[in-house]
Amino acid sequence: MSPSPLLEVEQLTIAFGDAPPVVDHLSFQLAAGDRLGLLGLSGSGKSLSALALLGMLPAGARICGGSARYHLPAGGVVDLLTAPEATLRQLRGRDLSLVFQEPLTALNPVHRIEDQLVEAVSRLHPTLGNRSAKMDSVREWLHRVELSEDQERILRAYPHELSGGQRQRILIAIALIGEPRLLIADEPTTALDAITEKGIVDLLSRLGQELGMATVFITHDLKVMRQTADRIIVLENGKVKHQGSTTDILALSGAGLGLPANAAPPTETTTQDGESPADHTLRVENLSIAYPGRKPWPWKKAPDHVAVQDVSFSVAAGEWVALVGPSGCGKTSVARCLAGLLPAASGTVRLPRGKVQLVFQDPDSSLNPAHRVAEILEEVLRTWHPRQSRSFYHARIGQLLAQVDLPAGTYALRRPSQLSGGQKQRVAIARALAADPSLLIADEAVSALDVPLRADVLDLFDHIRHAHRLGLLFISHDLGLVAERADRVIVMDGGRIVESGPPAQVLTQPSSSMGQRLVAAMR
Repeated sequence: MSPSPLLEVEQLTIAFGDAPPVVDHLSFQLAAGDRLGLLGLSGSGKSLSALALLGMLPAGARICGGSARYHLPAGGVVDLLTAPEATLRQLRGRDLSLVFQEPLTALNPVHRIEDQLVEAVSRLHPTLGNRSAKMDSVREWLHRVELSEDQERILRAYPHELSGGQRQRILIAIALIGEPRLLIADEPTTALDAITEKGIVDLLSRLGQELGMATVFITHDLKVMRQTADRIIVLENGKVKHQGSTTDILALSGAGLGLPANAAPPTETTTQDGESPADHTLRVENLSIAYPGRKPWPWKKAPDHVAVQDVSFSVAAGEWVALVGPSGCGKTSVARCLAGLLPAASGTVRLPRGKVQLVFQDPDSSLNPAHRVAEILEEVLRTWHPRQSRSFYHARIGQLLAQVDLPAGTYALRRPSQLSGGQKQRVAIARALAADPSLLIADEAVSALDVPLRADVLDLFDHIRHAHRLGLLFISHDLGLVAERADRVIVMDGGRIVESGPPAQVLTQPSSSMGQRLVAAMR
């Protein structure tokens, strides 16, 4: 006898305005404990399908047809696609919950973690009347998402003061505090290193079993899907291309799924000894970075938190150097210090050939949504080339957009919301190039993109560093990407460099324990 259904989605169709549907007649069923994967490229309709179930579609999107029959635990059925907002508000968190891809966007940046967790407990468990009972629940959930250590610091912290893995665990705790019957996880591991990614995947699997939840896991990563789903639906342009068991679906080639094949294995690079060529763009010697801690008492000196210790490396003109390591190892602190956004506690940074520019992970956060592309680029040009003629800025904007394969006639007057993820990241790269840098730092700059878009942006980075003789410091958690693209790999752990050398050496025969853990997590 088959288990009674929890959710029955029939012929779900979503469109923007009068355009063709972006989700076209999607149907599936879920029972308690089921693990369904939605797999597909960017724009295939995965996230829109999930948001429709929660009544959270973006402005302009409309449901053209279909139903989503949710079976209430006390009996009765609610169609999630037509239910009033008041009904959906009662279901969100308690019955249906969502873990977003980017916790820095989902968490409130001006509230401490404690306040955000207490707010969730207060709304989802109103019978817990006093603060002490609510804090007991908060601490229990921190323990359940494997944040048992250093809880006091985590609770006092703001989101930006935590590592990516810690933020994602907090987001999972908030999503599960109401012990929902259905959890939707929308790319929750995309921006995490291999070790942290495995930890989050294992955590979601364990909590799903403990709570008896059905889960819908959305991703474009075949490796993650293998670990998180028993059944997969492959979407392409809003339509179901394949569906079946995880074993059967993943037996198809990447091309058969509409996805690229996995990256090629590591190949030997021209740099054999782990040292940079003579023409250095950047030299870092004995760099240490510390953050001021909080005073335990008003009359006590605040202890420093040392994030980076005695780090030395160089980047040559035209060289692609990859900086890898687990979440919280100090990679981004190094990048921010090199860009002048953090002071160094000690050490020296020499940049004999000019300026540093950053390309951030999420262009939605780094590009001004109210400005057109031309205005975004002109702002940088006016900073570095003040008091020039209007024709100068117009011509330079055209050149910059041409360098990133975005014709000015088509894209200069668009706003970020009118661009795809790959196009937005190209604008971010053009903005970095507007300052005429000699060193480009890409901090997880392709982690939020699907594989084809990622390849396009990586090809662009490769072209730019050769054409302009730029040094490229590439921060990433994707070791397969690093193996294919980088000239040299630097592995960090606990704020220190523990290993460096050619990818063929570091990623096939790692000598450090962290290198070995990263390579093992990648397999």
